[in-house]
Amino acid sequence: MPMGFFFVETMTDIQTPTLQELVKRALPIETRVLVDHGLLDHPVTWVVSTAAQDLTRLDTGDFAFLLPPYPNDLARQFARLAQTGIAGIALVAEPAPALVEAAQQAQLPLVVLPASANLRQIERLALAFVLDRDAAVEQRATQLYQHLTLLSAENAGLEAMAAVIGRTIGKTVLIQDKRLNIIAAWFAPEDASARTIVEEWVTASGNVPEELRDRKRAAQNRRIVEQSFDFAQDVRVPKENRTRVIVPIVAKGMARGYLSLIAERDALEQFDRSMAEQGAAACALEMAKAKAVSEAEKRVRGGFVEGLLAGSLSPDEATRWAKRDKYNPDGKHAVVVADWAKKEHPSYRRLETIIHGLTRADILVHTRDDEVIVFVRLDPRQGIEGARVIAENIRRQASAEYANDPLAIGIGRAADALIDLRDSYREARQALSMARRLADPNPLYFGELNVYRLLFLLEHHPELAAFRQEIIGTLVEYDRTQGTDLIETLTSYFAHKGNLSQTAEALFVHRNTLLYRMERIREISGLDLDNPETRLSIELALRAHRLLLARDEQ
Repeated sequence: MPMGFFFVETMTDIQTPTLQELVKRALPIETRVLVDHGLLDHPVTWVVSTAAQDLTRLDTGDFAFLLPPYPNDLARQFARLAQTGIAGIALVAEPAPALVEAAQQAQLPLVVLPASANLRQIERLALAFVLDRDAAVEQRATQLYQHLTLLSAENAGLEAMAAVIGRTIGKTVLIQDKRLNIIAAWFAPEDASARTIVEEWVTASGNVPEELRDRKRAAQNRRIVEQSFDFAQDVRVPKENRTRVIVPIVAKGMARGYLSLIAERDALEQFDRSMAEQGAAACALEMAKAKAVSEAEKRVRGGFVEGLLAGSLSPDEATRWAKRDKYNPDGKHAVVVADWAKKEHPSYRRLETIIHGLTRADILVHTRDDEVIVFVRLDPRQGIEGARVIAENIRRQASAEYANDPLAIGIGRAADALIDLRDSYREARQALSMARRLADPNPLYFGELNVYRLLFLLEHHPELAAFRQEIIGTLVEYDRTQGTDLIETLTSYFAHKGNLSQTAEALFVHRNTLLYRMERIREISGLDLDNPETRLSIELALRAHRLLLARDEQ
């Protein structure tokens, strides 16, 4: 899909505004149009406030703010006003049904201002828009910012803020976090059918403008970037050419997210861009507030986790804390501990962010100075497998983002109650230590490491190396000198319990190739793989080889 980026520095042309522009850009955001009959494109040449009893002075092109109270005969005057050619009428608060019906019959545009509206102030703003549109745009943008900050103070959330921006400018609005996840959106009616493809496009990292990819530089520049793209090949998109205005959401010197407006090409104006800037500024306040709340919740959550691991909480206290942190205390649980495997590594906060990106309702995450701890509530149908899945997802996501920074991950055994998670944590720590010493990037489960626990006690004893040499030494030497992988083949063979088909599939070789390798193993080593005692010795020797190899490579 072709695209282009260019900075925006245009200004609106000075011309007589239409009624639609006046409503959208100068009247309160809560203003509603009740009757338009397609006449919102009529020009507005003047704005005036007037009592309902003094309508004779209205002229063609006037937009009238009617001061309450409204007389009973007001409905009868609508037909005459429509013939005069006035641009429209604004009323305060909800009008009587008879007034709406009269305006419909007269085809007289009718808008309703919020009950709290200050007509004199609104008149000045509207008149300023008619006389100086650029200055009025800035006033309107400031008004939007004030309204959005009020929504933030009322905890309305980013969804409500996106909806206000969208309704004000009539354009699709997307709010994304720093990872490009859409955290709030409002879609214009004409874009509703294209929602899926638009969301797919804006969340693709390759579609972030080059100027905004460095979040620190984007925060320093704070420049609006306009991006054009073409969805002509996608039948879900109603219009071929679309444009996105994207603004960084900046907090504490860093772009914490992005606000985008989506519209048909050439439909975005300076008004929309000003609204985008003010909207991004208000979103920054909301995101900063959400961050502060999150940090406070983490501190509380940390107290719960640290209390459990220290053994200072009673069962009842642990249950109350868990429920307050929205963690289900019922059933069995397990602990997953993750740490970067190398001395030089990304931050633990970054690792925590990765884990939160995979968050499910049944886990709780706590970050320490040297590890990230995950409490996992186990599904009775899956058992410890649920913790394995979470651990593997953490490994996979971290590997995708930091290919050169491997993790060490340990999984403790299932605990029957919350207070028993202390034991699961200790086991997870031991499993993590084994993963690090074995240089194993895969999550290790403590329940499957009993043999290694014994072997670690003999790690520096010469008998362990001698045992390895006695059982599989000829195979190790053959692999070293011939460049073969017989040890890997034998390891996979035992991992799949001697099943040749599964072993061949895991090694990505033909079954006949595997049979040939197994025969070579017998010939070179002289081992009888059918003897149970020999098989046990081989499995122990393979584990000892793995341990000693990892030790020698450190």
